[in-house]
Amino acid sequence: MTDSPFQKTTLPGGLRVLTEHHDGVSSATLGLWIQAGSLFETARETGLAHLLEHMVFKGTKRRSMTQIAAQMDVLGGGMNAFTEREFVCYYVKVLSDDIAPALELLCEFATQPALDPDLLEIEKGVILEEIRAVEDTPEERVEDLFLSAMWEKSRWGRPILGAPKSVEKLEAADLRRFMGKFYAPQRTVLVAVGNVRHEKIVQMAQKWLGDLPGDQRSNAASPATPKVAAHHTVLRDETEGAHLVIGTRAYAYDDPRRFAAWALDSILTGGYSSRLFQEVREKRGLCYSIGGMSQSYRATGYWAVETSVAPQNAAKTAQLIGKELRKVKSEGVRAGELKRAKQMARVNLLLGEESSSAQMGRIARNELYFGRQ
Repeated sequence: MTDSPFQKTTLPGGLRVLTEHHDGVSSATLGLWIQAGSLFETARETGLAHLLEHMVFKGTKRRSMTQIAAQMDVLGGGMNAFTEREFVCYYVKVLSDDIAPALELLCEFATQPALDPDLLEIEKGVILEEIRAVEDTPEERVEDLFLSAMWEKSRWGRPILGAPKSVEKLEAADLRRFMGKFYAPQRTVLVAVGNVRHEKIVQMAQKWLGDLPGDQRSNAASPATPKVAAHHTVLRDETEGAHLVIGTRAYAYDDPRRFAAWALDSILTGGYSSRLFQEVREKRGLCYSIGGMSQSYRATGYWAVETSVAPQNAAKTAQLIGKELRKVKSEGVRAGELKRAKQMARVNLLLGEESSSAQMGRIARNELYFGRQ
């Protein structure tokens, strides 16, 4: 055995197993990450990756939906999943004594989902309600509109949840076809953090993930991103407020300049002393909150400022944001601002490392984007 808390093993099919052992804890966080997010859907399949993520909880070839729910309750650690543009992740936090049954269930999700057609129709209804909830939440809808405008006519700009017309037409055969192409070992990373033993996790992965259905020839690279042109999109509805997102294309995950984008996000919108919080809220009272978004992917990223204001203040607020951005471009940032941004980043990173879920995500993304830690 090695003395290092971090270990990595690549199985013959290409599946990677990564563990980080922590002494003095009685729990473990397990995450099964697969490069099978919404970017890999065709236009007709929009929303499929997210629907599939839901459907695996509705039964496997070995367990019914009720049995899965009962097992999740017994484990008690909160088993869940999420879908991003590049990845889908199935994860759970459990007591270390329960690692084996928890991991077995996660692996069943990825290898043996039942995809019952009747349950699929029911779950499509759940997804349609989720889509409607976003459409009725201006703060979420405006983000989708921003990305759709920036990455127009591209899979990058499609909403992860999908559109009602595409979700309604999806069938079990579509989900199986998608799994057969993208749920492949070379696209999969299993991460375990906490009171874990690497060799045991590897043995369980060999046993339960040996029959991943995906095509081993499937290319794991993310699709190329389109060029970004300036857009000005206005959607009028009956909400009382105006919701703004102003942003642009930013840096990929492997581009060191993304750290500068994070620092700029902090300087402009991070905390009470940030420029835009002071200018827009404190000095003029135009909004309650103003925040930033800085997101990086394998091939691209985006950076934006978002806020909600009274409709009559929308133009004025947009002008103030633009003015501050131009000021940064022409004058740069002050030394004190940069120092504060670095300290905030340090605090956030260190506090995040106290969460085993955050550690699991950090290990997975570093492996998937860089192939290293």
